[in-house]
Amino acid sequence: MYSMPKIKIITGSVRPNRFNDQPSNWIYDIATKRKDAEYELVNLAEMNLPFLDEPKSPKAREYTKDNTKAWSEKVEASDGFLFVTPEYNHSVSPALKNALDFLYYEWNHKPASFISYGAEAGGARSVEHLRAVCGELKMYDLREQLILPNYWENQNESGEYQFNEKHEEAANRILDELVFWSTEMKSAREKMTVAVKK
Repeated sequence: MYSMPKIKIITGSVRPNRFNDQPSNWIYDIATKRKDAEYELVNLAEMNLPFLDEPKSPKAREYTKDNTKAWSEKVEASDGFLFVTPEYNHSVSPALKNALDFLYYEWNHKPASFISYGAEAGGARSVEHLRAVCGELKMYDLREQLILPNYWENQNESGEYQFNEKHEEAANRILDELVFWSTEMKSAREKMTVAVKK
């Protein structure tokens, strides 16, 4: 029986007054109108993850902290991820890197897509670093991404980013790929589980 994939849209910043909320909410609104997956917007600031404080490697999967266990359950229940990330000093935000480092198996064999923002590079260098991290976590990074360079230049007087039709087309291409591979890899993970049990 077919069940829709579960996709988490994860905010990559926890700063007060962050711009991250705008692209995160925008892509979430587009996603929930599609009816092809179960989407959830995950606010890292609400997960209350400290800097990695588990005494054992995540590969041991012996978590001692309640916030780690809650994070593990949320990621484990997911079939794919869309990371909305800023770029800090040519790289990924420490909050997002930290959230990734808390876990291991929960990320395995699941696809990841990206929306990034920043100055001239639009967060592209952050995504390049994230791709390497995702590879080490046995995730599958998808080529499609949306880059928002010098995002402040495209905000109105109220500070609202002015998304256009091209942005929306790019968003739907990202979601098309993410839904397809989330579905395919969910099936593949189930086959792997059966093979291991044999």
